[in-house]
This record gives sequence, structure tokens and C-alpha cells, in this order.
Amino acid sequence: MRVIRLKLFVASILLMSGAVAAQERGAPVQPSRSEGVMTRGQTIPGAAVVTQGPAALSLDEAIRIALRNNLATLLAQERRREAEGVRQQARSPLLPNISGAAYQASITQNLAALGFQPGTFPGITNTFIGPFNNFDARARLVQTIFNLSAIRNYQAGRAGVRVAEYEEQLAREQVASGTALIYLEALRAGRAVSAAQANVELAETLVKLATDQRDAGVATGVDVTRAQVRLAAEQVRLTQAQAASEEAVLNLQRVVGLPLGSPLTLTDALRFTDEAAPAPETLIQQAEGARPEVRIAEEQIKVNKLEREAARAENLPSVEFVGDYGVSGITPNDTALPTRRAAIQLNVPIFNGGLTRGREAVAASRERQATLELGNVRGQVEQDIRLALVGLRTAAAQVRATDESVRLAEREL
Repeated sequence: MRVIRLKLFVASILLMSGAVAAQERGAPVQPSRSEGVMTRGQTIPGAAVVTQGPAALSLDEAIRIALRNNLATLLAQERRREAEGVRQQARSPLLPNISGAAYQASITQNLAALGFQPGTFPGITNTFIGPFNNFDARARLVQTIFNLSAIRNYQAGRAGVRVAEYEEQLAREQVASGTALIYLEALRAGRAVSAAQANVELAETLVKLATDQRDAGVATGVDVTRAQVRLAAEQVRLTQAQAASEEAVLNLQRVVGLPLGSPLTLTDALRFTDEAAPAPETLIQQAEGARPEVRIAEEQIKVNKLEREAARAENLPSVEFVGDYGVSGITPNDTALPTRRAAIQLNVPIFNGGLTRGREAVAASRERQATLELGNVRGQVEQDIRLALVGLRTAAAQVRATDESVRLAEREL
């Protein structure tokens, strides 16, 4: 029994030292309760929906539930739907616009207001005419034949949908990775509780041993006091570890969307597999073609470019077909005859007070900003990969050192 406790004591020290080193590398830190849960410098928002989940939770199931309930993924879905609505709005000027109108009017007219006086023309003896009835009912069609600005706006709307889709993909990846980190932190906190409990048991054994040795005359009261102080310190560490474990579980429940405070057992275990990592250049090249952040920045440049072209195209003429068909007369049943109109209309912008030039300047500036952002994103991706490789090498070295320490401790015991 004493050998087992000593082994647990050594393992607990190594585990806690490894946890401290992991936090120095950027592992999950204490969350901001008002904003969400912090993981590796990113804030993962809590769940917007709470569902009854299983009492035993695996990592895969935690990620699946989080993707369904977390605020970040739900907001990303709504932003994609919003972008689809914007695309539909941008397409509407290119589609037929059909409307209908009908009216029945009783009209009087003062010809003097139009400059006609009695005697001005033969037959005009009174400037007041009416009342007389007028009826008209017709359908009107307007169809754009060519409008380059509307075409570019629609293309920008489609590119905006792709941006929203990549943003949704990014949100899902962030929630999945954040949930995994929080799950692992909860596992680590649970292991820390077990290690702290083993330390308390060991300290209790040492107190009993010191007491027995004092009673046998081979130890002093100072030895007993030293053992009791150590026991008190280990009990404090156990209380802190239990509080940290409860907080880690609450963080996990908050992110995943499970009832806070409900019983929860984590079924997966902490495991480390030492695998050779590819060369940084290979990973960077793969990431630049696969990371959603890079795709978002690239598509945003396309959106701003199309918006700039749409603003510039407002200076160009546009052509549309205008037609209507209906009946007109005195009343619907009196002299109502079908009438129609069909026309090709050419719209030529001349001057709108500089509005088009201002829109073009805004779009051009946004395009330049997006280009700068793309360069920053690519640099950030490369930094993330190189830091991840450094962290992986450090973790592998720590695991090897821990295994060697445990092996040496077992040999000595």
C-alpha cells in the first residue's frame, strides 16, 4: 500500500508540473464569465440552447452537441441565411418586376388653372368642367435588359454568401476545437483531484508513521508537527483541485449546452501519441488552401472588388423593357376597352452630385483593406502552425521526461 501511495505521489507532482507548463504554452486559462470560456487565447461563447444530455459524455459526443447548441455556430448559421437574403435582394433588379393597379375616379377640372378662358377656343364657354368618371385597370411589367451595376451587385451578393459559408465553417471548427480543449481540461482537472487525494492519503500515512516513531522514541515532536503541516497543505491543495475540477466541468457544460450542475462523467481518457510532424513548409502550404480564415479573406477581396465595379458601372447607361396592359373607360362596364403600352427605355446617368464617385471610393478602400487583411491572415496562419509544432515538440519532451521520472521512481521503490 505504501509503495502504491508513493507512486501516486510522484505521478501527481509530475502531472501538476506538466499542467503548469501546459498553461505557460497557452492552454485553457480561467474564463471570463461575462464573455465565455477562454481557450488558447480564443473566447468560446456559451451555448444558446440547453438540452438534456447523457450522464456519460465522450469527446465526440461533446463536440456534436456543442455544434448543435453553441451560440457561435447558431449565429454563423443565421449570418449565412442573412447573406442569402442579401443575395436575393441583389438579384431582384435583374428579374421581371410585375405590378398591378386599378382605379375608378370622379374628376372635375378648372380650365382657367391651365390658362384657358371663355372664348379662347370655340366651344369653351365655361372654365369649370365635370364631374366625369374615369376608370383604368392594368398590369405593368418592367424587365431589365442590361444593367452592369445590377449584375455586379448580384455577383457581389453571391460572393458574400461564400464568405458567410466559410465563416460558418470557421465557427464550427473553433467550437469543435474549443470544446475539445475544455473537455481535456476537465479530464486534467479530474486527474489532478485524484493526484491530490493520493497526496492527502500519503500525508496521513506519514503523520501516523511520525506519531508511531515518536511514541517509539525514534522521532521527535517536530517530526510529527512537520508531517501534520504537510497534511494540512495537501488538504488545501485537494480542496483547490476539487474546486478547479468543478469549474472545469461547469465550463464544459456551459459550452456544450448541458444543464449546469447536472451529474457528468467523462468517458474518454488522456492519451498521448508521439508522431512525427510534417515539415512546417508542407503544413503551411496545406493550411493556406484549407484554413477558412484564408478563404474568408480571399472571398472578401472578391466581394469588395465587385462592389467597386458595381459602383463604377452606375455611370454606364442601362436598358430596360417597360410595358403594361389593361382596360380603361368611364366605368368597368361602360366604354371599357383594352389598351397597352410597350417600350424600350434607355437610362443615361449624367450627374448625381458625386454619389457614384463616393461609392466607388468607399468600395476601393474596402478592397485595399481586405488585401491587407489577407496578408495578415496568412502571416497569422504561419505563426499558428509554427507555434503548434513548437508546442507539440515541447509536450512530447515533457511526456518522455515524465515517463522516465516514473520509471526511475518505480525502480527506486
